[in-house]
Amino acid sequence: MKKLICVGMALLLLVGCHRAKESVQGQTTNNTASMDSFDDSYYKIVRFDDSELREDFYLDYGSTNDFKSIGRGLQLLSDDYFSTSNHYMSEGQYLKLSLVKEMLSRKSENSLQPQDGTTIENIQNPIMVQNIQEQDYYIKDGDRYTLKGMAFTIVLDPRKSDNSRLDVAMSDKEIEKYGRECIQKFYKVIQNADDFKDVKNLPILLTVYQATDKTTSTVNGHYILKSYCQKEVGEISKVNQETVLFASERAQAIDKTTSNDFDTIKASLKNAATEAAGFVGEARYENDEIQSMVINVHLNVKTATELMYLTSIVADAIDNKFTYDFDIKVLVYSQDELDAVIIKNKGESAQSYSLD
Repeated sequence: MKKLICVGMALLLLVGCHRAKESVQGQTTNNTASMDSFDDSYYKIVRFDDSELREDFYLDYGSTNDFKSIGRGLQLLSDDYFSTSNHYMSEGQYLKLSLVKEMLSRKSENSLQPQDGTTIENIQNPIMVQNIQEQDYYIKDGDRYTLKGMAFTIVLDPRKSDNSRLDVAMSDKEIEKYGRECIQKFYKVIQNADDFKDVKNLPILLTVYQATDKTTSTVNGHYILKSYCQKEVGEISKVNQETVLFASERAQAIDKTTSNDFDTIKASLKNAATEAAGFVGEARYENDEIQSMVINVHLNVKTATELMYLTSIVADAIDNKFTYDFDIKVLVYSQDELDAVIIKNKGESAQSYSLD
């Protein structure tokens, strides 16, 4: 009888191992979003289990511009290695919250933080790494999704030892230097962690994101480094991404033409409006070239006719005044309520939509 029980337990273990391996090699689910309403720079999304990291990420960055730019930026970087044309993306399935907490703790051997006694730019024992995120990329065959690669973001957000904000921003040079060290350390963690034993030899994109430094700006969070790893750490190269506020000195410095065009459109609106009108934009740049812009327009209007008139003034100006062609979305508010949306896709005319 004991022999039969032992045999039975062995079979159960074998079946369990087989299923665990199959969950890596080929998963099935009916929860898939085609993303057909988006352009081809977006991945089709497949949903398995919710990432264990989602709650902490929301608490850290849910109220900042980094909330979107971390996730969206990682997709854009990943497209160079896992094409949107034939890959599906999911929330991270392998990096567990317990391991992240180890890497964020100074006491763990897996820590990505500076060791006790470290001083960086006169900041003693700074906290450098605030968060880590994961995205996974799959190929679909029939009704099964096979994991083909993974991407991770190490979010650098330098703070004092008590996690309070710095009085003076840490230099970009020092942050980049530390980011390079983090990529090396993190890849070693992946190679040795039990959670990654079945996938550690897959292609892995490691990136470093420099979070918005609220001592200097509200929109300057951006990716700074990447490394495409295939069984070893790949070349660590700089990433040139930036979010720029319009209008601002930085906008003039990086893109004088678009900055001047923006000022012209803003002046057209103010000249047409009877009362005060707000006009603020945020543009995404890659390699110093504008990719897209989101504009928030705040109006003080007294009639629906006035609202439609000013919305049309903005739409016409966007069609005619910008020298460069890029994706633009305009959110039009009156008395702080969203009343209209203007969308101009690259190569197309602006379209206005009233939310009535």
